[in-house]
Amino acid sequence: MTAARNIPDDVRGVQIAASDPRVSAWVTANAGSGKTHVLAQRVINLLLDGVDPAKILCITFTKAAAANMANRVFGQLAQWTALDDSALDREIAKISRVTPDAVRRARARRLFAAALETPGGLKVQTIHAFCTRLLHQFPFEANVAARFTVLDDSATAQLLDQLTLAVLLEASAQPDSALGRALETAIVAAADQTFKDVIGEAIGKRDALARWIAQAGGVEAAIAGLSRTLGVDPNERAEDLENKFLSESLFPIGEWPALIAVLAQGSTNDKKHIKALDAARAAAGRARADEYLQVFCRSDLEPRKSILTKAIADKYPELLERLKAEQDRLCKLLERRRAIDCRDRSAALVIIAAAVIARYQTEKERRGLLDYDDLIGKTLALFENVSAAWVLYKLDLGIDHVLIDEAQDTSSAQWDIIRKIVGDFTAGAGARGALERTLFAVGDDKQSIFSFQGAAPLKFTEMRIAFERAFNAALLPWRSLRFEASFRSGETVLGAVDDVFHRPQAFAGLTADPVETVHRALPGAAPGLVEIWSLLQADGKREIEGWDAPFDTLTATSPQVRLGRKIANTVAAWIKRGRRPGDVLILVRQRGPLFEAIIRALKDARIAVAGADRLVLTEHIAVMDLMVLADALLLPDDDLALATVLKSPLFGLNDEQLFDLAWQRKASLRTALRARSEPAFAAIADSLDRLAAN
Repeated sequence: MTAARNIPDDVRGVQIAASDPRVSAWVTANAGSGKTHVLAQRVINLLLDGVDPAKILCITFTKAAAANMANRVFGQLAQWTALDDSALDREIAKISRVTPDAVRRARARRLFAAALETPGGLKVQTIHAFCTRLLHQFPFEANVAARFTVLDDSATAQLLDQLTLAVLLEASAQPDSALGRALETAIVAAADQTFKDVIGEAIGKRDALARWIAQAGGVEAAIAGLSRTLGVDPNERAEDLENKFLSESLFPIGEWPALIAVLAQGSTNDKKHIKALDAARAAAGRARADEYLQVFCRSDLEPRKSILTKAIADKYPELLERLKAEQDRLCKLLERRRAIDCRDRSAALVIIAAAVIARYQTEKERRGLLDYDDLIGKTLALFENVSAAWVLYKLDLGIDHVLIDEAQDTSSAQWDIIRKIVGDFTAGAGARGALERTLFAVGDDKQSIFSFQGAAPLKFTEMRIAFERAFNAALLPWRSLRFEASFRSGETVLGAVDDVFHRPQAFAGLTADPVETVHRALPGAAPGLVEIWSLLQADGKREIEGWDAPFDTLTATSPQVRLGRKIANTVAAWIKRGRRPGDVLILVRQRGPLFEAIIRALKDARIAVAGADRLVLTEHIAVMDLMVLADALLLPDDDLALATVLKSPLFGLNDEQLFDLAWQRKASLRTALRARSEPAFAAIADSLDRLAAN
């Protein structure tokens, strides 16, 4: 947003209405509609009205957003200190309907220093930072360590990884314990990476898991409740059920020869059942049941529509009826087995995750640590405690105006904290006679992207309705506003978005409000073009042996690679028509196979690209080679490290040379290298010695 833009009066009017410091407002703002700008203007208007900076609380979702907001406010206030009267009047008029006078001008020029010098300063912070400050003020009432340390996401993940490894090592060392049996069940049911991911996901929902276990009365009680929910007895085991597949069969094993004789008269499909019966006779336990099931079920264990071919079915109708009855019996047992498997695998996950969570809680208490979830939970517990009235009173004296940015990404628990903070705003005179105490929230549930962190976008509309009712009931001014104009895109792009979400089936899942999306372009917006490309379908997958399959690579005909080439060819055509590579921005959902395929295709087409700007330094192949070189230099007996670096581009030995050097050596690889007189080996040995000496 710049002064050169032609902003219609109605758009500016909505912005001024939203930034009115005397009226509580709830703003639903489209992407690029200037909501951050308006939030900053509202803070400045509050300061212009004489509000103490310490009594303003501006809550943002991320630290970066908080810093951006503070920079905007302080940047504008700093500019005002150097403006003459007429220029300052124009700036103030842009953000309010108040005509500046001498008093207001003088206050505007002092705001920058006042905001900086206020004890505690202007509070623009994340909800977690606010909770941290509050808990540090009232540690005893909140039942937290007086000097607790906050665990950030990376520290939390590292601690959980350490504790998870410790639990798994204990489980493997004690196979007869509950943990050991749980680990045995888990590793049979899932691959290593899958198991790690599932454990991580369960631990990520540790609060919900801990509540479920606590409400049930312990892990065993929770698993028993899960059994009942799945319709199985808590004491029923899969091993007991396996025997029923054949012990209660309508076709005892003694009758199988007669059944096989009938099947032998049929077609190839009938004769396949003979192989299944022979395999079942040779197997035992679960494998026997699985082989027997192949007669009655497909490979995906869904019941066969036709157990016998028509010729055999017509010839032996009574046999067909018995087979159908047996199929029905087996399918019921199969459903029960699935329920037991689900219970057992879930139980294994719960037992392991509960052990990790218990150790995590113990470790946090021992070291005086709180994670982000603890900050929210402890603050809520503080507010709901009997002694919280005193805390709220003290807090009430400190906050008169609450502003919430990116409100669509606020979780249910965070909304509960906000309700506690502003609950007294609508109770009479706010417990201390303040003339105006306001709430301002801005967001857009269409833009919520943090559901994995507990964000509840549907709460955005729900809370608007709740707060609107409360303020209206207290006869306090309230506005519900919409920002529809976009300062970022033109009519073509915005119109395409509205067309996509025009149908009720589309916008019903986009927002809690049952209304169509409306995006409005500003006059003079740059023209645009929207192209819709057909979806690229994946080619048929060729089944190959695991040893022959490349690890985690894309084939040349994969949709990602083909789309990357198509994008590169399109950009190349634009460049030939006069565009520059810097004119093109390619957006992807995440840095995955498609991202890599696009970068590769652009580089193959010799198009300058700067998209790979986020790099894990230690995962770059060149850095990894240098790290291995350091290992080889620091640990001369580390043959693997030396062999790796010798094969790297740093020294470039081929397989034959390395084999010749390493085969039947009498000492370490480094010693064997020094003993060789060939020029290639001697040069490498000299280089390594010089590097080691430095």
